[in-house]
Amino acid sequence: MRKLIVILAVLGFVVGGIPLVGSLIDVMTSQDKTIVYQGAYEPIRGVQMSRDYESSLDISYMALPDNSPQWLILACYPLIGAALGAATAVVLGRRGWHLTRA
Repeated sequence: MRKLIVILAVLGFVVGGIPLVGSLIDVMTSQDKTIVYQGAYEPIRGVQMSRDYESSLDISYMALPDNSPQWLILACYPLIGAALGAATAVVLGRRGWHLTRA
């Protein structure tokens, strides 16, 4: 039963890491083009800025606590997947599932 728990926990960790890897790929491959400010604040109209700064000015706020960044929630997904995989293995092991070599 121990092998079943380990295998399903690792599989759950890998599957839980998919959203984290996807967000990291998105961050690393986003283009940082220079754009021209078109906002309502007049003294900086027409000033060039990076895409990252422009997106930080146009934030739609999520209902998250101030001390809980979104990347921390994404980092918990692999751990949640591993825990669910281990719990599934325990249930399957109690029902008689075994890992054997063919």
